Amino acid sequence: MKKITSKLVAVLMIVVMAFGISGTATVKTEAKESKGYVIKVNLGTNCTTVYKNGKAIKAMICSPSNETPIGTFYTPVKYRWHEMIGNCYAQYCTRITDSILFHSVWYYKNGDKSTMSVKAYNVMGQKASHGCVRLLCKDSKWIYDHCALGTKVIIFRGTKKDDPIKRPSFTPITNGKFTDWDPTDPDPKNPYKSNKPVITAKVKTIEYGTKVKLSDLITVKDRAGNVLTKKNVKITTAGKIKTSKLGKYKIKFKVKDSLGNSKTKILKFKVVDTKKPIISGAVKNPDVALNSSVNVLSNVTAKTAAGKNITSKIKVTVKYNKKKVKIKNGVVKFANKGKYYITYKVTGTNKKTAKKTIKYVVKDHKVSLTMKNTTVKVKQNSTFNPLNYVASVKDYKGNALNIKNSVTVTGKVDTKKPGTYTLTYKAQYSNQAYTARTATLKVVVEAVAQQPTTKPVTTQPTTKVPETTTKAPETTTKVPETTTVPETTTSK
Repeated sequence: MKKITSKLVAVLMIVVMAFGISGTATVKTEAKESKGYVIKVNLGTNCTTVYKNGKAIKAMICSPSNETPIGTFYTPVKYRWHEMIGNCYAQYCTRITDSILFHSVWYYKNGDKSTMSVKAYNVMGQKASHGCVRLLCKDSKWIYDHCALGTKVIIFRGTKKDDPIKRPSFTPITNGKFTDWDPTDPDPKNPYKSNKPVITAKVKTIEYGTKVKLSDLITVKDRAGNVLTKKNVKITTAGKIKTSKLGKYKIKFKVKDSLGNSKTKILKFKVVDTKKPIISGAVKNPDVALNSSVNVLSNVTAKTAAGKNITSKIKVTVKYNKKKVKIKNGVVKFANKGKYYITYKVTGTNKKTAKKTIKYVVKDHKVSLTMKNTTVKVKQNSTFNPLNYVASVKDYKGNALNIKNSVTVTGKVDTKKPGTYTLTYKAQYSNQAYTARTATLKVVVEAVAQQPTTKPVTTQPTTKVPETTTKAPETTTKVPETTTVPETTTSK
């Protein structure tokens, strides 16, 4: 029995010498064996994936290097602690081939878990080793515990598409220490494991109307002050914050870190309105009609960020050539061509003031009125239409307007009475006085000379009556002519 033991020791010594095992390292051949595991290392993404029976079941962040060999290998041996290059040590080592191993981040002292290099830990996920595949302590231990000797390892250079499970992230150590425990080490003595996370509020006030995700309102740190990201801490919440309503709210947060430590805390938040009011509807106007009156408050509104209507509190000032222009109930008469500046100002319930200045450009919008004549002569008793003397009416853009609908005439012409008359023409667009333009027309009514034949024509019916009465006597005068018979008779 002693001889057999001696031979076994001799074999073990040869193995130790062959693989460079330090005196404190031990060969581990009794790992919990599970059939079907395959480990793939993607050098393109620094991600290690474990497959079981062809299905990806676990992903690990890793730090290989450009010296890490590509190929297919089978794990030949394991070490609980192993001496590495440069008088340093690593935990949970599983050899891949020759001098290439899976192992934890290295330590300054063999067996002392508090001497891990913080600097080496913080570059996890980058190319950082001398050829080995560095893992977080929890991951190197998982391979050490679950993957039997002879496990197939495939090392290749791929892309993210080759990683069926997204590569996990990790939280760097930011406590300023030179050496420390690996926070993922499952050892019950790990100070990271025995202390609960610390929950603090990032903000205590939330702006009205903003979108809020409750988990974004807190910061979670481990006992050493390292900030834990959402990827390595689970956050659950109870309660709601309505940012559409000002007021105070309580939210219950429960966090659980990757080591299983949990903490519950209730935090208070307040929805506030600290923003300036919002002025709407005040827009610049590049084409305002000269002499037009405009209500510059029309369609202009103001609200607080919380949605309260404060339109009635708007104050407005108007300036032309840096001088104030009269304004009454929001109405301004633009009596000059050029640029006017309208300034709106309103103060909200939170004492915040909003101010907005816009520009109006005033232009001449008068119509064009063209007359055919300035003076005309008409005959006495003739027909007269004053609109016949208007040549054209056009708007300020040159578009023709209907003369009958756009022109009014003041003054009268009596064609029965000879004399001189003056008519005033006023043309405007759509009954808008500021577009009006006027013109005058001199009308001369000329007398017509009377003809002599005009009187007999009117008395002719009365002159015919005597002609009828004169004929009757002519008939009666013939009677005496027949009484000459006695004369004849007398003459015998």
